[in-house]
Amino acid sequence: MPPWKPTTMVPWLALLAGVCAGLGWLALGPLATTLKPRFSKGDQGLADFEPLLLRAGPDENPSGGSLMAAGIRADLSFRVKSDGYGGQQQPVLRLWPAAAVEDTPISLLTDTPLLEHIGVSSGVPNALVQIVELDADNNSPEVLFSQYSGGAHCCALVTVFRENDQGAWQAVDAGAFDGGVLAATEPVPGYGYLLATVDNRFLYRFSSYVRSSPPLQFLALQGDQIVDVSDRPHLRPLFEEDAKRQAERLASHRGGQVNGLLAGYAASHARAGRIEEAWPVVLQRYDRDSRWGLDSYPNECEYHGRDCGQETVMRHPNFPSALAALLLEAGYISEDLVLADQP
Repeated sequence: MPPWKPTTMVPWLALLAGVCAGLGWLALGPLATTLKPRFSKGDQGLADFEPLLLRAGPDENPSGGSLMAAGIRADLSFRVKSDGYGGQQQPVLRLWPAAAVEDTPISLLTDTPLLEHIGVSSGVPNALVQIVELDADNNSPEVLFSQYSGGAHCCALVTVFRENDQGAWQAVDAGAFDGGVLAATEPVPGYGYLLATVDNRFLYRFSSYVRSSPPLQFLALQGDQIVDVSDRPHLRPLFEEDAKRQAERLASHRGGQVNGLLAGYAASHARAGRIEEAWPVVLQRYDRDSRWGLDSYPNECEYHGRDCGQETVMRHPNFPSALAALLLEAGYISEDLVLADQP
């Protein structure tokens, strides 16, 4: 399988679509398919398990379908939920033990699934299910469910279902991401499957959505937690390529709202180990008249849509100061690195 590589940087919807297309995932129809891993979990600390993927939308599997692998059967269906203005489609994911259903039809009246997950209602069916090895430390691959919530620039809602040490299945909320439905990929072959996205913390932070240029971000399942693993050494070449694209976009930029581009430029260079090269460019090119993003809200307190209280607000004197604080808070730079806020 070829390594994950973004095709464009803007718009980010196109980037995420390019991620999905470039990996050549296997899109499956409603018929269930059985797949066995080729190697044991001891190899490289993970199973070489080829994921199965089912997409469901208006033009592809509009009524859902099923996947079956490694003792798990995942059924995706849609039910109509009336909202007073017409029918809304609501996805329903059910997991079953595959051994119990291979020869026996499932009855929703008498059989109990391992779990049932009800998605959010939307005007059209748009969801995916993926059986994929995200955490090799347990006894089965995981089931990833993603749904597009609708709305401008939003959102891929992602939930991962895993089998815990007691054999029970639990839901892990991975979060909401800019763009359409999101599946796991293997950015660097042999190192395992991750959620490959862009760091949504940089969207709208210092400029409008169009003028924002968030860096790449890679998330992994570790136990029952989703963690940012973007600083892993084997991912650095991807950030080196990202830094080149960020530099090219910055070089071609004309007009206002440059600070959003500079933020992504600095972040990608930081991941590539080249923040000292990028920071003088930030100090030289930033818009000194823009006040966008100079008020920051620590501890992941959102500055829009929620009252965080005035005591949580940090007011920065200028853009370099605000950007340096974000890079530190988000783990792009270490605490012992001091970035000047003046040329």
